[in-house]
Amino acid sequence: MFLFPVEVAYELVPLVLWTGKLHPVAVRDSDGSIVAEIKDDESDFLPAGRYTIDIMSIEMKVYLLVDGPVAIRSESDRGRIIDCSAAKTVQLGLRSFHELPTATVTTTDRPYDVMRAFSCLGSALKTTSCERSFPTLRGHPPLFERGSRFQAPANLERTEETASIRIEVPPTLESIYPIAPLAYYLNAVVRPGDTPRIVTTDTTYPLDRGDGLETGAARLLKRTFTLDCITRTEGFYPFPLGERVTLEQRLLDAGIEVDFSALYEQTLVERVNEYISIPFGLLEDLVPRWPLTADVRPLGKHIPFLPFVVQSLGTVRCLPLSCQRLTSPVSPAIEEFCRQTPNRDESSIQNEEDESAVERGFPRSSEDADIPTDIYTPPETDSVTQLWLADGYPLQGAKPTIDALKRRFETATVDEYEVAVVSNDTAMRAESDVTDLYGQREQISFDVTMYEELARSELRDVFTKSYDLVHYIGHVDVEGLLCSDGWLDAHTLEWVATRMFVLNGCRSYVQGRALVDAGANGGMCTLSNVANTAATRIGRTVARLLNAGFTLGGVLELINEASLIGQQYMIVGDPSTAVVWNPQDSPRLVDLTSTSDADTFTADLQTYAANQSRIGSLYLPSVVDNDMYYISSSNITEFTVSESTAIEFLQEDRFPVRIDGSLEWDDSVEL
Repeated sequence: MFLFPVEVAYELVPLVLWTGKLHPVAVRDSDGSIVAEIKDDESDFLPAGRYTIDIMSIEMKVYLLVDGPVAIRSESDRGRIIDCSAAKTVQLGLRSFHELPTATVTTTDRPYDVMRAFSCLGSALKTTSCERSFPTLRGHPPLFERGSRFQAPANLERTEETASIRIEVPPTLESIYPIAPLAYYLNAVVRPGDTPRIVTTDTTYPLDRGDGLETGAARLLKRTFTLDCITRTEGFYPFPLGERVTLEQRLLDAGIEVDFSALYEQTLVERVNEYISIPFGLLEDLVPRWPLTADVRPLGKHIPFLPFVVQSLGTVRCLPLSCQRLTSPVSPAIEEFCRQTPNRDESSIQNEEDESAVERGFPRSSEDADIPTDIYTPPETDSVTQLWLADGYPLQGAKPTIDALKRRFETATVDEYEVAVVSNDTAMRAESDVTDLYGQREQISFDVTMYEELARSELRDVFTKSYDLVHYIGHVDVEGLLCSDGWLDAHTLEWVATRMFVLNGCRSYVQGRALVDAGANGGMCTLSNVANTAATRIGRTVARLLNAGFTLGGVLELINEASLIGQQYMIVGDPSTAVVWNPQDSPRLVDLTSTSDADTFTADLQTYAANQSRIGSLYLPSVVDNDMYYISSSNITEFTVSESTAIEFLQEDRFPVRIDGSLEWDDSVEL
């Protein structure tokens, strides 16, 4: 019997297995205690016994259940070698990272039926222990469909008899939507009530005190999740955790006693009650960077989107039924420039003194820049990605479609990533060097094809091929994408096989939406005119970030922070789409700040959630020489490192670096 849930299991003959890479390995005895940890080029031998071998940082959860002696070593050509040839029995257990929903719930738009649908969300959890904070133990919640009556498979719906926690909210969609991720994570039943609150056998806890229901529900979710990550170190994964060390010191200073060992053994209700008693201020800055916030118009048509928000543990905020449109999508200086005809001498632009002048150049459109009327400014959020579930398009956000979100279930593992770069305007050829930026990763294979000045039929053919990414450089207009013989309107494409795209031209979001409607998962688009010089620089940055494993959501956040013009970009489709999937590492940003000592830097790390490293995973930073782990997506702050250590760290892989606030790349940094 495996210690952890597996989806499939196989009986193997005793064998020698190798992984091809130096994957970390944890070995547990029959009680679940770790008896060996092997990483890098380490080796170990375990005498005859019954062991569970966890092979980590691979494209799925892989467990070997071995009865007998085990020898583990490393070789440069075969990676990690696990020799079970002398064992009596060997079993292989697998659990996928790519969770698929196992059921569909049909609901009407009536609030009580929606509450019943939300009461089915927790059925996807593989455990209610604090280990459910690991992403592989949080299954994808059931999908929602709208219908004329409520229908759910047997035993899916939580009831007062089967759930230990009840969430009560007023029976309106505006009150129900924000508690979706909390209902999922707490495995709760949802019922109508006069005031929003959590109800257990012994206690009640209001959700709307202070800043209201949305903030209260999000705070309880983040509190419970973070404390679960800390408490689980008492169980199967007793790794040293930076957040626990910090919290324990703060609790000691505050005179608060928390027994994490006892907490680990408690029931879900008992743990939640204990968590609520810990002041949130002591752990607020230890909460990982939240991956997603969804701004939702509380209408029935948005119900099917909510399981996808929940799967990311995203928080939900309800928009008013009428929302003010954006009156100006760009700064006044850029807006004034973009309204001018594109025959202005670019050299004269570069000599202007205002900040926006350096962002200027010829607009990538032949049309005048009338301000679109369907762009909205979402409320501010500190999450990485902002989802817009309402009419129109969000500034600096993501506009998904249900079909695009469902296409994530079709993603398959590939041996080589295929990228097409299309340069359809000679004046923009400077951006064509992105062909050299894709594929600059060791152990990840790319096939990059460059196309120039394609005709409409040729560009149509490109989009019908199964590229992982098409990066289009050229003019975009109300008529379509510029080709050598006219304009290709993406609305005329019956089918798009390209998984992901970058349309780096003016106001490309309408054409991008057409590509998603025709079959793409998602892509990066613009909401206004973008000047050629700035768009070229952003195009290169986007290419580097995608090459480094960032999702579209992570890319958008970083270009928004790095550039004024970057704030005019948005995502159409699924923001979790990424070109590459590297199971051995998380996408990361490193901030290096000079200190008064010329030979040292302060290093801050921010890891980003991706398919293989969703929130709740563990991250072991190599910038310092210790064994302290951190929760993925956390801000891992204030390591003081020498210049030589910083240089060695920057040479590990391709990732973005901010040095004294300026975004650079590790392969071009000079300290």
